Amino acid sequence: MQHNAICQDDSLTDELPGGVTLLHGQYEIEQQLVGGGFGLTYLARDSLDRRVVIKECYPSALCLRRGREVRPRSESQEAQYESVIRNFIMEARRLARLDHPGIVRVHQVFEENNTAYMAMDLVEGLDLLTIRQEDSPRLTREVLEKALRDTLDALGYVHGFDMLHRDISPDNLLLGEDDSLTLIDFGAAREGYCQKSRALSAVLSVKDGYSPHEFYLKDMAQTPSSDLYSVAATFYHLITGSAPPDSQKRLAAMASDCADPYQPLALGPWNLRHNMLVTIDRALSVAPQDRIQSVAEWVELLDCEELLPVDAVQEETGQVPAERVKELDPALFKAIASLVRDTNSHLSPGPHDRALRAMHVRHGPAAPKAERQDDQTRPEQLYDIFGEPVDDVEAWLKEQDRLSRKGACDGTGQAGAKPEGTRRSGWAKRAPRQTLAAGYDETRPTSLLSRLVRALVKGRRRSGDEEMIRN
Repeated sequence: MQHNAICQDDSLTDELPGGVTLLHGQYEIEQQLVGGGFGLTYLARDSLDRRVVIKECYPSALCLRRGREVRPRSESQEAQYESVIRNFIMEARRLARLDHPGIVRVHQVFEENNTAYMAMDLVEGLDLLTIRQEDSPRLTREVLEKALRDTLDALGYVHGFDMLHRDISPDNLLLGEDDSLTLIDFGAAREGYCQKSRALSAVLSVKDGYSPHEFYLKDMAQTPSSDLYSVAATFYHLITGSAPPDSQKRLAAMASDCADPYQPLALGPWNLRHNMLVTIDRALSVAPQDRIQSVAEWVELLDCEELLPVDAVQEETGQVPAERVKELDPALFKAIASLVRDTNSHLSPGPHDRALRAMHVRHGPAAPKAERQDDQTRPEQLYDIFGEPVDDVEAWLKEQDRLSRKGACDGTGQAGAKPEGTRRSGWAKRAPRQTLAAGYDETRPTSLLSRLVRALVKGRRRSGDEEMIRN
């Protein structure tokens, strides 16, 4: 009765409701797990009462559901929708041949409701996106590096079958209680990655931040380095807490001769091995030819005992990776530290320190606020920039003006002297400009410092006058 009722329901919906059976009752849907983009994933039970995962081919951009049946959105999309189903079935059958501890097992593939399904193992654990958001301390240095190596191991196995995963992201990597990692959701996987054109190019989902720019284009070649870009973006997110800048925006910035908005991990404060950070940065290069090209190459770089160089563009910033300092030879590190101590021990205090000492000798330690209330009506002692007391401000200002005039004359020769080989009319035109350039004015001090002090004195006098008026 339930089956007939659902068939007669003509309402629009995306997911199948709980209780629906598939393949003549062999599987019963319990609830939807995730969905959107390319397919829908359900938790179900098989005829032996085992919990399994059912993946339904449901490219939402091309189709909709009426009751249980999935239909193309329009007649013009019918051929493309049928092509998607055929490719889904072929990829599911290829995935069923994969036998790796880090890859979810596919048990069965079948057609029903005008679409296709695959039944897979239920993997116990949490996806890395959830762990990063809700239990980030679990992602220690050791756990992250092990997870990266496990991901590369599983992906290398997939690439060995001439296949790409094409949908690697934190939510498609499950971490078990024993920190074992499983790669799931092969709904976007495809075989024959060396081919430039594929039937699913226009409808397979991409994920901003995780997909390389070639995943957005229909006829651009996709290689293992494309999957490795997604791996690097995934671990960039796990380390920093957010995905890297979208590859399309990075490409547009570089095409406009602007700086790449990507911030290299190797120049950051992350408590991870330097070589691990450098390899992630390298795998996230925008240009495919600049990336790490294979899983074997990435593992080899991770195992390298020497520190890997950072990208040339990153080195131009002058920043030094923190890990390079930490991993210096102990003897060299001690020698540098000793040199810094010896250099600092021979430094003499600058004018600022002399000024502070002079104030301390003159006034002594700072008195409590209550004991200084009577001093607020008396003018404070002034000091020059070298900490010397200034008792007669007017005399000090005149001395500054005299020194300024002397400096101006010393810098241009004797004031008013006629340069050799210059006619009188020409010199007469240049002389006023030299006087202005010297900054001398009979009506005001020439020194910037003296002008500041005059303003300070005037301000204090004005404050004193206002205080007398109030009294």
